[in-house]
Parts: sequence; C-alpha cells; structure tokens
Amino acid sequence: MAVPGEARRSTSKGRRSADRDEAVSTSPLADSFAKALERTPPKPGRPVQSASVDWKYRASHEVYGRGGYSQVSNDFLSEVLAVLIARHGMSPAQSAVLVFCMGRQREGRLRITHVKIARHLGIERANVTRALGRLEEWHMVKRRANSLIVVNPLICFKGHGDLQQEVLEQLRQDAKAALRKHFPEMEDDAVREAAGESFPEFRPPAAPKPRTRQLSFGDNDVEEQAC
Repeated sequence: MAVPGEARRSTSKGRRSADRDEAVSTSPLADSFAKALERTPPKPGRPVQSASVDWKYRASHEVYGRGGYSQVSNDFLSEVLAVLIARHGMSPAQSAVLVFCMGRQREGRLRITHVKIARHLGIERANVTRALGRLEEWHMVKRRANSLIVVNPLICFKGHGDLQQEVLEQLRQDAKAALRKHFPEMEDDAVREAAGESFPEFRPPAAPKPRTRQLSFGDNDVEEQAC
C-alpha cells in the first residue's frame, strides 16, 4: 500500500509534454522524483528520504486452448453472421468453413488445404471448395496461391491494431496493383473507386427475408418456453 503523499505515475503524453516544457529550477534527481510522484519538487537543499511508484497491470484474458484469442467484429457476428445462419442465407458448410478459418487465422492468414479443412469438419472436399468460393464472393475470405487463405481483417484479426492496419494497407495496395495490371489505362480516380469495392472492403450480403414457417418438431421434441 502506498504511504500518504505517494501517487501513481502518469502515462499521459500530454502530461509528459507539459513536464518537459516547464522550467527546471531544481536538481535533476528532484525533478525525476517529482515526475514520478506528480507533485511539486522538494525545495533545493532538502533531502528526499524515500519515494516509490506503483504499477498495476490488467489481468490477461483467460480463453480455452493455447492459441490465444482474436479481435472479432461484434457487428459482424450479430448483424451479419447470426442473421445469415438463422435465415438460411448461409449453408452449414459455408458457416462452418468461415468459423474454422476465423479460429485458425494468425494475423488474418492461415495456410491449409481444402482436403485438411474437409477432414477436420467431416464434410466432402468439394463442399469446402464451393463454400470458400461463395465466402470469397462475399469478401469474407480470399484465396491465394500455395494454399493460403486470408480472412478479412475487418471482421476478424489476431494481432494488435497497428499490425491490422499494416495488413489492411497491404491488401488495399494489392487490389490497386491488380487493377493496374489488368487495366493499365484506367484513371487514378477509377482505380481508387474500383479498389474500394474489392477485398478487403466488406459489404455484407443481403440476408433473405425472415422465415414465415417454423421448423417442424418430432414426437419426442419439446419446444422450450421463452424466459
């Protein structure tokens, strides 16, 4: 426990900038203690008996498994994925392949063959290939050479924000370079507009209308009452 007079060290950039701009009228050692304790430096000639700085760290996330966790868009989960699954806008294979890729990606990427995905999910390889094709049309994933799959960093990304911005910028530059390669005479404004409609820019697919018929229940099935 800190004794009276102690204070926590500030991490504010504005505070540190203001401290640097203040005129130095005391010894460097006294100023160092003052910045650490956020209080007026002791008068010159008066010895400092003791000082301390407390550091408090946030608890780390606790998750299942050893692979850590990814940042996932809550809006994508609730407004896009949940709605598509509930209204049969996505097939079971499509949703399973997407969730698998989201869970396995590192920095937005995973290297795996269609066969291995099929074996893990217990479905046919052809279903995995068709599912990836539709997910790619929706800009949820993108297939690259050498069995590389890129999960759209705007919906799911394992890594800090600076790294995500680097990956996004590279993907956008790749989209512009591809347009330049195939359409060398395209104007700069047209290239920017077309690149804005390419991966990784995410535009969710239109969800089907709400279902008007409920699933039928068997003789042994009981529908639970709403809480």
